[in-house]
Amino acid sequence: MLRRLIVYYWRESCNIRTVVFLLVVILLTLFSQSIVWYDDEGEAKLYEPLSVSLVDHDQSVISYVIRTQLEDLEAVGQVHTESMEQAQQRLKNNEILLIIEMPEGFYEQTISGQERTHVRVWLNEQMPAESNLFARLLNHAVDSITSVQATLFAYQEELRPVVTDEELYQEYSYAATLDVAFRLIKRNSMLIIEEEARMRQFWYVAASLISLFAMLPALLVLMLAQQEIRSGQHSRLKAANVSWWQLTLAKVLIGLVWLMTGLVPMLVAAQRFLPQLGWWKIVVAVIPLYISVSCICLALAYRSRQTEAAMLTAWMLLLVFLLLAGGIYPRQLLPGFLVRVQFISPAYWSFAQLYEAMYERELAAGFYIWPLVTIAVAAAVSWLSMRRSKV
Repeated sequence: MLRRLIVYYWRESCNIRTVVFLLVVILLTLFSQSIVWYDDEGEAKLYEPLSVSLVDHDQSVISYVIRTQLEDLEAVGQVHTESMEQAQQRLKNNEILLIIEMPEGFYEQTISGQERTHVRVWLNEQMPAESNLFARLLNHAVDSITSVQATLFAYQEELRPVVTDEELYQEYSYAATLDVAFRLIKRNSMLIIEEEARMRQFWYVAASLISLFAMLPALLVLMLAQQEIRSGQHSRLKAANVSWWQLTLAKVLIGLVWLMTGLVPMLVAAQRFLPQLGWWKIVVAVIPLYISVSCICLALAYRSRQTEAAMLTAWMLLLVFLLLAGGIYPRQLLPGFLVRVQFISPAYWSFAQLYEAMYERELAAGFYIWPLVTIAVAAAVSWLSMRRSKV
């Protein structure tokens, strides 16, 4: 019976809607490749890095350290060191992401142990998501400046009994500050940046798109189930005592065939632009995601006779899953209550596997076990929905 169901659903799925789906996937893949460019180091990029302006009224070593670290960030293009008037003009013209203003006397306050005046950050209102993410990242700079200050105080405490000349004492202190700062720059620890916050542009977008494409064939499964219900075939199959698992497995397998067919151009593109992301890593990440979402879509089909309502609900769920996964907005920008419930999204585990694979980092075993749990939960929801449905 299962083989006959698979053949039946295969014939039913070979229609204009499936062809359109495959064409959309191919066109989006070609479009994604067309907008990719390479930097001087041969690394694939998706869009131009954003520039920032640094205004330091004293031109101190601290601003030099911060500028050096900012230039090392992939998301930052050029760091302009200029006056506030020039920086404000750039911000008005939408040429930069933000302005970092170091107040007058900031360096002297740091080395003397005084309470430091706050560094002011002027955000670009036309780039709210990027500005807020970068502003949070800059908060970590305070820890680095405090480290320099603590090291300097320890040095000065030992230096004071030896050097009595005040001018010479200040020269030694300044030299020590430079030495500590340069050592921290060399270790890339002057500005503490979480790895997630680095958020490589091309990798982040690629992981989001692959996760989204993995969920799209579930909509084909939804339409297949609703077509079966409208034609009365579903009622006849139930009357013939065809089990739930056979009906579900047959539909999911047909959708899986179309998923793998649609992923072929994406796998080819991934091997070109993301060689560290092997095809088997993509398959392991997307198949559990697809199965979970397909079962949820089947549950919607069994509970609703209205095709438009079920389709809109399914689209909304796909977007919610991707949002919780951090694929629409970075995790750092999500409200705290959403971060705490991210694990309920099937896309969260898929997105994490893909994104971490691009960094060539190992994931905990739970990231591969939890997708199986989401499949079990989604299958149970689908079974309960079919059992209680009146179709």
